[in-house]
Amino acid sequence: MYKLLQIVDGSVVDEHTLGDEAFSIGRNTGNSVQPDDASVSGNHARVTLAASAYLEDAMEATIEDLDSTNGTFINGKRVQRQLLKHGDMLTIGTLSFKFIDTQTLAMGGTRILLQEEG
Repeated sequence: MYKLLQIVDGSVVDEHTLGDEAFSIGRNTGNSVQPDDASVSGNHARVTLAASAYLEDAMEATIEDLDSTNGTFINGKRVQRQLLKHGDMLTIGTLSFKFIDTQTLAMGGTRILLQEEG
């Protein structure tokens, strides 16, 4: 299971469980999270889950910036599309989220994901 923890001033203020449906963040109606925040675009970013190309019976989470004005950042680096790994910090406008992979937590170790170039 995957989760996004919304962080404000170092404290978790909300928890979002990711499922089969794409998880979207943006001010427009229909998004999973609709902040009243001008730094977030109407349709800012989307997280999707898909079967892993490398590990049988495993899923991978990918975040994609939807051509937002202010960009999507993973661990301080602007990204267009990127696989997420346990502990990644996402910044969307002034919002902060921590990505949690409960499978990695249950295994008590680090999960290694290979990302294709291109």
